[in-house]
Amino acid sequence: MEIIDTFQCLISFQDQDNYSHKANLQFTTTKINLILNTQCFEIEISYKLQLKWKCEENKLISMHFQQFTIQAGNEDLLKFKKHLDCQTTYIGIREIYDNVILIQQKDNAKICSLKSKLDGKMYICKCYKKQEVEKYKIYEQLVILRKLGDFKNVAQIIDFYESSNSYYFIFEQMNRIHYSSLSHEDIQSMMFVYSILYQDILCCVKMLILNHVFHSQINLSNIVIDNDMNCKLAGFEHAELLNEKNAIYNSLMLTMVGHIMIKLYQINNLYRYQYNSKNKQQIFIPDYGNSLVQGLLETDLNQQINIEQALSHEYFEYFDYNSSPMMQQQIVPKLKSFITQQSLSLPIESNI
Repeated sequence: MEIIDTFQCLISFQDQDNYSHKANLQFTTTKINLILNTQCFEIEISYKLQLKWKCEENKLISMHFQQFTIQAGNEDLLKFKKHLDCQTTYIGIREIYDNVILIQQKDNAKICSLKSKLDGKMYICKCYKKQEVEKYKIYEQLVILRKLGDFKNVAQIIDFYESSNSYYFIFEQMNRIHYSSLSHEDIQSMMFVYSILYQDILCCVKMLILNHVFHSQINLSNIVIDNDMNCKLAGFEHAELLNEKNAIYNSLMLTMVGHIMIKLYQINNLYRYQYNSKNKQQIFIPDYGNSLVQGLLETDLNQQINIEQALSHEYFEYFDYNSSPMMQQQIVPKLKSFITQQSLSLPIESNI
């Protein structure tokens, strides 16, 4: 296995009165090698490996796992931590995070904000009590989040911790939109609808389909915004990893997108009729919006549009990709073409 990096360190053993030995630490994609003179200790990188970091004055100074305590420079330890990328289980969350503030109790999880001692930034923590959640679902969520980690519209996991009675998922700082508090002009903004529906949600569903992931709660409450105002999909405790392509699950995710589109237009009565699943004709959304919604909500799998057809739907041809802010090419109806930064920031609250 190719060695990714090596750095010098000091190793002490739990049963040797903290006497330190000069050594080298090497790591590959799956292993940690501790080389001490002619000895080599090989440790597998997995969730079974519990690792505790120690921080002083905003810098990492050591880590402890199994019978080893490893001391090294901050830069080397940070590089190693980045490589681990939530593939192991950290313990001792208070060593790295403090200023914990409870935001919300939701279902079987508590949501808190906390501050990193390493970079001073605020993060979101989702805490699950062990007695209220199955262990395999925790690890499945971790696998899915790592699998989708390079996709910009998925909530990014930073760390994973465990204590005697809880699991802790540390995410990037995110905020929830309070749609009911947005102004009428903001909701009418075609850029707002375009950004959430097309650039983020449909592209996210395509990514889920390609990676054989089913998310059963694709709705507005699981759409959050990061500090750069990018929409993110959260709520992956409601997701599962599939062994193969599943047409029914893919159809259900497209149907959920259809309901999101209806809700976006329904706020402030932006379409004429209340949606009735038995009569999809009673929808009025301008610029081929009816056609897109009806295609997404079609219950016959052979008639429902697929993800590629949704992304290339003529509804989206009414947006000019080259203008900034994005302007609507047609004027049926006349809608405001942008959301001001000020108005969008007002209804946002630190809460996932």
